[in-house]
Amino acid sequence: MKKVFFSLLLIIMITALFAGVQEKLEQFGKDNGMVYVKPLVTAFGTTMNTGLFNTAKVLKPFAFGLNVNMMAAFVPKEDKIFTAVRPDLFIVNPIDTTQVIYLYEDEELESATIFGKDGATFIHNSDLNSILGSDADQLDLSLPNGANLPAVPFLMPQFNLGLPFGNEIMVRGFPKFEINKDIGDIGFWGIGLKHSVSQYIPLIPIDIAVQAAYQNLYVGDILTFSNINANLEVSKKLLMWTLYTGVGYDKTNVTAKYDYTYKIVNQDNDIESIEDNIKFDVDGENEYRATAGIRYSLLLLKLYADYTISKYSVFNAGIGVSF
Repeated sequence: MKKVFFSLLLIIMITALFAGVQEKLEQFGKDNGMVYVKPLVTAFGTTMNTGLFNTAKVLKPFAFGLNVNMMAAFVPKEDKIFTAVRPDLFIVNPIDTTQVIYLYEDEELESATIFGKDGATFIHNSDLNSILGSDADQLDLSLPNGANLPAVPFLMPQFNLGLPFGNEIMVRGFPKFEINKDIGDIGFWGIGLKHSVSQYIPLIPIDIAVQAAYQNLYVGDILTFSNINANLEVSKKLLMWTLYTGVGYDKTNVTAKYDYTYKIVNQDNDIESIEDNIKFDVDGENEYRATAGIRYSLLLLKLYADYTISKYSVFNAGIGVSF
């Protein structure tokens, strides 16, 4: 029952976040699309690198643990809006052929990012009314609204296995499933290696470890996230309690691919729709992070919570068992 519950919860959260991404991105050209989606890259880069550890102590060889992390990355206000630039579309002025008339009057407008609220509208240039008449209204370009989210939730199942020589391997992810027929499948996997540093320091009263991880999240053919993390971990066990902290470095990139349809005015002064294939890469703004947390152990059961300070701060709570 627990597995079914967590699977359903994961599907609900992921579907809610990504179900409208394709439709919204398809309303943007490359330049505006990159800025619109960048907060999503930062948010998921931050959450994907959360919950990688809840102690610096490495599992004994062939001991293993199972964990489920539930986290939320908090979106700062400045990442809910961006400056949208008008499409670089114009026609030659039929009265003065040495001049051009841009299709839209405003060069820039403040609009919602994927986590914002209200999208802006580029209104057609009023000079076009004398050329196109009432048809000029068809050129008005409404940018999509955002999801209006204060935080981005994610759920992460994880498996850890102790290896010889002070090493521990981590595998995390979930099997792919279909969001809807338009977007297709979503899938996630990650792998990491942790190595004990404290084993080289005799009689040290704390545990120290280093860890590196690579993770990949894909959303149909639209978005592919790739993510790396390296961190230094320190922990101290006091009876049933473990205090842990760490610092790390993240690097997140997303490749986006979609079709963009926009309107132009052709040489016959008719409005025509053009379709373009858009592809770009965007790096997230999540780089450095600092984490502090506490874990409670009761026999095989582990309960823990931690808070990470980064570009997007993250709260994480988890439950696990170790054998």
